[in-house]
Amino acid sequence: MASYEKRGKKWRAIVSAVEGAKRVKRSKTFSTKREASEWAVKVESSKIDGYEIVHSKITLPEYFFEWYERYRKPDIRESTQARYISEYNRVVKLFTGIQLDQLTTLIIQDKLDEYGKTVAYTTVAKFWDIVKSSLRDAHIDGLIKKDIWSRVKVRSKNAGAAKGVLSATDFIKLQSYLFGHIDTESDLGILIALETGARLGEIAAITVDDIDFKISTISISKSYSVAIQQVTDTKNPQSHRTISITKDLKFILKDYRDYLPLYSHYYNRQFSRRLNIILEKLEIPKIRFHDLRHSHASFLLYNGVSIDYVSKRLGHKNTRITLDVYAHMLEEKEHEEDKIALDFLSSSPQMSPKSKNSA
Repeated sequence: MASYEKRGKKWRAIVSAVEGAKRVKRSKTFSTKREASEWAVKVESSKIDGYEIVHSKITLPEYFFEWYERYRKPDIRESTQARYISEYNRVVKLFTGIQLDQLTTLIIQDKLDEYGKTVAYTTVAKFWDIVKSSLRDAHIDGLIKKDIWSRVKVRSKNAGAAKGVLSATDFIKLQSYLFGHIDTESDLGILIALETGARLGEIAAITVDDIDFKISTISISKSYSVAIQQVTDTKNPQSHRTISITKDLKFILKDYRDYLPLYSHYYNRQFSRRLNIILEKLEIPKIRFHDLRHSHASFLLYNGVSIDYVSKRLGHKNTRITLDVYAHMLEEKEHEEDKIALDFLSSSPQMSPKSKNSA
């Protein structure tokens, strides 16, 4: 895979090449990036100037970094870039020296299991999602000959912080408590999360100007990144959205507008600690701050709100993401509706005692 550098007004393309038994880097400079890209494509698919590209011989860490630079970095926020670099360091630690043509499902599974011995399931899952994306692109590019990722399972022997969802009863209990007890900035942040399903960074960046008190909405157009301590763009373009809020929340926000924006306070661990204190006081099982987002979505789905609406409210790229994350809740709802439907059909007046018995 090629990489590109801007040198003054020129563009330099760099590719991995093989001369004899030795792998080297080859580069060439052009007036435009398009010319550099066209040259790189030709070099990567044929022999030029006496050398041949052998991509499958590069290691997974090498490929992953080039893949990130070319396909991910240009389109993601600086805070997300920091996460990719962190995952790249993990790829280096687990897969150093392993070439793309040496990778197998078994090797990947062993390495992932090794990682799962020290971290929580969700941490392994997030890492694997990114690595799997790079492998799929390597397959599309012809660098991996077959699917070696589909059978890989995410496992963890470290319980860590499991994803939790508030029950409907606990959701209402926490909601009622917060509306009567906004004693700190953290209390306000927790309530906003429960009522809107917004991400912590989005909540932290909300200003008074983002709230329309006439029509009861909050505009989500930015996010605060703890990693770089700056207000940045949202996670993706779809995260730009307007969320309708209840009149009760609108009045709370009006009364406590001086708390905004919440990022002016040390909101990260402080908010989580405050949430734990409140949950313990209310005798509600412990959850993470981000689980307030899951609880918001699950509460709406459980009460019959459409998956399309919930997806847009959460700022997901598409409904598929919402379905993947909340499949368990939808399955529970389906089972419940199965029972309602069958009970209704069984009690239908068209079903005579005779037909019921013969059935």
